Amino acid sequence: MRCWHAFLIAFLLALTGLRPATAQKLPMPTDDLLRTTPEEGDWDIRFRFGLNGSQAYYRAWAQGGVDRIAVSANTMFSGVYTDGPYQYGFRLDMRYGQTRIDRGNFRKSEDVIRLRNQFRRRFSDERLSLTANLNFETQFDKGYDRSFENVQSRFMAPGTLTETIGLAYDPDKYFRSTFGVSLRQTFISDTSLSERYGLDEGEWFRNEAGFTLILNYEREIWTNVTYTGYLETFSNLQKSLLSTDIVFTNELIGRINDYLTTNFEFALQYNDDITKALQIKQILSVGLRFNIR
Repeated sequence: MRCWHAFLIAFLLALTGLRPATAQKLPMPTDDLLRTTPEEGDWDIRFRFGLNGSQAYYRAWAQGGVDRIAVSANTMFSGVYTDGPYQYGFRLDMRYGQTRIDRGNFRKSEDVIRLRNQFRRRFSDERLSLTANLNFETQFDKGYDRSFENVQSRFMAPGTLTETIGLAYDPDKYFRSTFGVSLRQTFISDTSLSERYGLDEGEWFRNEAGFTLILNYEREIWTNVTYTGYLETFSNLQKSLLSTDIVFTNELIGRINDYLTTNFEFALQYNDDITKALQIKQILSVGLRFNIR
């Protein structure tokens, strides 16, 4: 993809976030949508936009160096509605970034479209609640292997839709847990990628049933530094527990001031439908962030 395509997507993500607003501290990104408790009958709406970039140029530099340019944008829009013991929350996360090293091709460094919906009915013991989740995830753009010759993903290849019903236990304001039964559908818009994502050749759809466990921990560990840990597992009823899919993410966000932040993300993922190897992602960035609440 050409450079201007990356800037176009970043611009589209930013369109609703560039109006004047008072910057406020928002909770860290988390899949626990109903962490906040708005007044009964009211919506608690939040929006965040971030833009990161870096550039380096060398010419006749004695110590050497490699030219590079990188740009990424991220946005989050969420809402929570409360009516007595009932709550509904949604959260839309979108991230996109590209990097070019020397005179090579631009490659995407981040690419996520993630929509979470959660319904909750609290019991008399407010640490316990009945939950129902409907989640969707895909990506914007084509992803290539290291040789930049073979496409490994594209929009809706894969796309996943997951429905979960279960129980949530929240012993305190930092730790949240959910356990339930799930259905997960995988969609492949480009059937040449079917086998890469565990489907038979030429297939575009797969449905799975299983159990899901979600653990979420979020806390300010130092002044203006917040840690979020998130673990999600999916165990297919027709497979061994050794084939359980695992997503484990860790994120540190430090607020430099009302607009500047630094972010460190480290993620592990295991899905033997795709590869037997442990997948690893690490991102360190500094950039601008605008919050609206």
